[in-house]
Amino acid sequence: MKISDFDFENLTSIFDKVVLENISDEKYKEILVAYSGGIDSTALLYLANKFSKKHNKNIKAIHVNHNINIKSKNWENHCQDFCNSLNIPLIIKSINIEIKPGQSLEEKAREERYKAINSTSSQHTLLMTGHHIDDQVETFFYNLLRGSGAKGLSAMPILKENLKGFHIRPILSFNKTALIDLVKQLNFDYINDDSNENMNFSRNYIREEILPVIKKKWPNYNKTVDRAILNLTNAQQLCSDLALIDLKKYKIQNKDNLISINVRDLDDNRFYNVIRHWIEKNNFKMPSRQQIDSIKKNVFHAGIDKNPIFSCSSFEIRRHKEHLEIMLPLKKHDPNVIYKWKKSENLVISGLEINLSWQSLEEKLGYKVEDDVEVKFRKEGENIKINDRKSLKDYMREQNIPPWKRDRVMLIYIKDELKVVWDKV
Repeated sequence: MKISDFDFENLTSIFDKVVLENISDEKYKEILVAYSGGIDSTALLYLANKFSKKHNKNIKAIHVNHNINIKSKNWENHCQDFCNSLNIPLIIKSINIEIKPGQSLEEKAREERYKAINSTSSQHTLLMTGHHIDDQVETFFYNLLRGSGAKGLSAMPILKENLKGFHIRPILSFNKTALIDLVKQLNFDYINDDSNENMNFSRNYIREEILPVIKKKWPNYNKTVDRAILNLTNAQQLCSDLALIDLKKYKIQNKDNLISINVRDLDDNRFYNVIRHWIEKNNFKMPSRQQIDSIKKNVFHAGIDKNPIFSCSSFEIRRHKEHLEIMLPLKKHDPNVIYKWKKSENLVISGLEINLSWQSLEEKLGYKVEDDVEVKFRKEGENIKINDRKSLKDYMREQNIPPWKRDRVMLIYIKDELKVVWDKV
């Protein structure tokens, strides 16, 4: 795009059209712009600000300081100054990234960045990020070289709904040149992140070393790849539709985190499709094909008398009888600890994510409690009678409580007498 042909109104019109066609006005109340200070997010912030004024929406920006680059504080100051000049409130989040062996700095930084952004969002927030068509193509090649399937190769959607509102990429159809021209025409200052020149980062290597070679042979490769991405997106949608049909048959108690062991009866392609969809539906990181093979062999096909488990850093899949449950990795819990639940105070056991009011205790019992109570747990091999006829062990079996939850069930004692087996919190 030549400067002489630059058309502000056309870019603004395209931006507005993308937002208006992908999300209705009543679904969000505020716009949150992810602002790094670079060219892309500077152009995005300008266009988003014009949109917010035209459509009477509150707007604010967020800058995440990763504290990786020596210039990061200067960049933070630049972002604050620029937002001040546009009269846009800026939220600054300072994070520290810890890399474990085998982790990618790129992936970890992205993960922590979105955690910081989501911490400021609500269900009525429309998050805008500055991804453009060149980013889309880079993501395609990045995922291709990682061996991704249709889900990964369909790259980034324009709009995505998550637990904290909506995420839109309104300049996904723009190319980098258009954004550079916009920022230069407006004479805006911007940050030039020198880490973008580090070829140790996979995306930088793809951008600087691989794509220029492809462009020599196929000048319009980005449009062609974008078309392929659209085709893969359509194929992925069909896979998702099929997975939903299968899940209706195999989901248990209408709970997203429970699935029947009988899903193993599907042919391989549909089995893998359902398991991927199930894991994604529960907001966990997608495992590799090898990991899903392990889940199928060691969890689905373990002996019926077993309670097998698949565990990775982000989630666990455990089986009990005829169903499987996907969950966050269980935190350590010592059933030997006795907790004092003081009258009129909340009971907080962070390791079990328990926070109960005294009122909830009285509602459970059905009468007023005037004294502190003790909260205990069943220790392995311990024989506790819940009445003269039934043991706690038998009760838990009858209630179909999985083995991994049995030493986490609260036992409420009042004056040394067991009053409640609190198996549903």
